[in-house]
Amino acid sequence: MDNGVMDSNITDAPEYLDQLIVYEIATKNFTSPTGPESGTFASLEEKLPYLEELGINGIWLSGHQLCKEGHFYNIWSEYACIRPDRIDPTLGTEEDFKRLVQNAHSRGIRVFLDVITHGVMKDSPLVQEHPDWFAGESWGMKDYDWYGNHPDLDVWWINTWLWYIREFGVDGFRLDVAHYRNDLWAQIRKGAADFGKKILIIAESGPAIRGVTDILQHGEVISHNYGLNRSHRMLYDAAGYCADRQTRANERYQVKIFYEDGTVQDSSRNHWHQPEKVPEVIEEGACTRTEEGAASAAWQVQTGRLRVENIYGEKAVRNIQIADNQGQLWNSNREGVLEVDYTVSVQKKKNGLLLEFPLRIQDGQRLSIQLSCHDGGWVGFPGEENPYCAQGSRYLAGYTTLLAPGVPVFMSGEEFNADYRPLPQLSPGLFGGEPFGKGRWLYGSWIDWEQLKLPGKIQMLEDMKSIIKIRRSHSELIKPCRMGDTKRNFAAIEFEADKELPIPYCYMEKGRVLLIAANPSAEEDVGMRFRLHEVLETAADNTDSAARWQVSALFGELPGGKERILATADELEKLRWTIKRDLACGGGLLVLEFEEIPGTHSPQTR
Repeated sequence: MDNGVMDSNITDAPEYLDQLIVYEIATKNFTSPTGPESGTFASLEEKLPYLEELGINGIWLSGHQLCKEGHFYNIWSEYACIRPDRIDPTLGTEEDFKRLVQNAHSRGIRVFLDVITHGVMKDSPLVQEHPDWFAGESWGMKDYDWYGNHPDLDVWWINTWLWYIREFGVDGFRLDVAHYRNDLWAQIRKGAADFGKKILIIAESGPAIRGVTDILQHGEVISHNYGLNRSHRMLYDAAGYCADRQTRANERYQVKIFYEDGTVQDSSRNHWHQPEKVPEVIEEGACTRTEEGAASAAWQVQTGRLRVENIYGEKAVRNIQIADNQGQLWNSNREGVLEVDYTVSVQKKKNGLLLEFPLRIQDGQRLSIQLSCHDGGWVGFPGEENPYCAQGSRYLAGYTTLLAPGVPVFMSGEEFNADYRPLPQLSPGLFGGEPFGKGRWLYGSWIDWEQLKLPGKIQMLEDMKSIIKIRRSHSELIKPCRMGDTKRNFAAIEFEADKELPIPYCYMEKGRVLLIAANPSAEEDVGMRFRLHEVLETAADNTDSAARWQVSALFGELPGGKERILATADELEKLRWTIKRDLACGGGLLVLEFEEIPGTHSPQTR
């Protein structure tokens, strides 16, 4: 149902999204010109040549607006916002900020700002100036009253973020916690487009809604608050997982019903002799509708539908909670809920309920893959562990993230295996407390650029440059897949190996194949053979079974250390390929490019 709204009123994602590589920077800690927490726009600008050489093309800047020092983990952070409509003077002037963005653009790097959507510090002048704008508290801060009908708040919010676009040329935003008001972000997008700039909006957790938010920061999460997710299928079957994710083959939902009298029904507890009735959940598909707000700014919402039977129809319901198999929660009662965008609407249907909820990533939106972000090392993270994810692993950086079919997101420092170095005042507690200097929050790690004099750090950096270069130079092949699209140019590759390994995958187009394989072991090299006949036959530009393929190693080595190989598919299947151990220079990953050479008839190597 479209309610008569014109689809053309939806402002879609900018075209560069398919090529985007997002690199998060905590502004005060990325550089340290005069000691801990001394980073500025100017000192960051000095590192732009380094970032250009690294190959990233998008900065998620976690530090620009006026913020309070010491609120979270006893340090300055972007998330203790005082005023979003002011540049923090400890970072530099407005002119410094504008120059940073302009210089980044001249190097092909876009800049996305963090937006603290839920509220401001309690002592913010905004609270005194506009007390009616605020209601409730979270994170030790005052929350905006987004649903209280405050037109002046809405106008101020829209104008604030359009100011950053017009005045400084920023390319979009990352929305912390939730986006709350689809209509406001749709207007911001349209307002930017009206003066010639399509912006990108990254939602922390989602949902990804066409015309509102383009990708999720926490899309497919390799690591987050508590470290590497070792059970994630991306670690051992990246292509299979993305293919299933794209078609929603691995989406499953459970429902809990919380009644006012304390009774709880849980659809996952479907066992004999259950003392309470177990609700039955029937998936009813999805529906899409287009909505329109002020200024003809439209967006598209796709919702899932669940029918729930076998409930206590006579009891009053306090909350209904839906959970998917990735841990995302939807609630019908917003009270005490941070992710308010994941709200369940409820209709009574005879002896059951019809639940409608926004899909986490709606059809047409791209997958994204987070290797790491500033929230690594959250409260509860082991006190002596490293909150970085890759920690020198070319396998994790390449196979799961940078070469996979999603928009990659990773934290600064990953590219050279930076040591975790906590700020001297960093607390292990969210709201401070001793012992100082013992916190593990990754946002509070100040990068030691002197480490780039160490051979192992230099080797990791060079390998990361190579991996990023592969993605960018093969952008017509390596693209983030779109949800709901049944067409794909990637597939898993069958193989034989000495030991259990992640399933290799490839990208295909006529006459060319790009193959990615990995070795997670830091102890030993591994050998493997690929079953290539079907893949190469599919990609072949002609039907000649004797067609030769020229093979080059873009990362790793060819058998025998050869520069290239020219052979048929059958001959290539007989070859044994070696992947060096992970954490070593040129190890952990093998990337091969196969190019069809028409009119050749004999195997050659060089």
